[in-house]
Amino acid sequence: TFLVLKVHKNFYPDLFSWEEFENLINIRPLMNYERVHFPGKDDYEWDESYWALDNNCFPAHIIKDALYKGVCNFCDMSRASSKINGLCEAMEKKVNRPVDAHIYASKNITEEHPFGAHWDDSATIIVQCEGITNFKVWYPMELYPGDHLEITRDPIIDCDLHPGDAVFVPTFYPHLATSITHRLSVSFTYMLQDSEDQKFGDREWVKL
Repeated sequence: TFLVLKVHKNFYPDLFSWEEFENLINIRPLMNYERVHFPGKDDYEWDESYWALDNNCFPAHIIKDALYKGVCNFCDMSRASSKINGLCEAMEKKVNRPVDAHIYASKNITEEHPFGAHWDDSATIIVQCEGITNFKVWYPMELYPGDHLEITRDPIIDCDLHPGDAVFVPTFYPHLATSITHRLSVSFTYMLQDSEDQKFGDREWVKL
């Protein structure tokens, strides 16, 4: 029922919290530069930690600095919590495709989505977890990868997402997120085409 192009109010009110996110970003090995992205900001430098096994992980002060400057994207986060993992599993059963989760977070209330108005070659469900984000969606247009989107027509969706709200964006539908307050959201994404590389991961949640 959630794969419908519309805003789903109160879809998942307690999916992910700031407290859970704080715990996540303080696990240094997870903050690898391949997993964490600060769009438009690639000039960070830091000293290597003596005990670190992987020196390609952002230290805490850089993570904090980036979150207060703009929207940060944390990829490969489908197991960030049991609830996120469970929703990924439910979606995988629904669409029969592997599902990933990306976390978008910012303490900056003036910056738009780091990619501006854009479209994706994957279908996405965005769940607002904390704060308020304005979300716009347009019908597809004739586009090619790399096109800069300057959309003048009216969107088919123009809504403020509050905590718990969600919106489904099909493949190739241009969309734009603008932070009205601080922002914490989780995007669940999956590819439509068949691929031998798209193998399902282990969704068992370890309980001891």
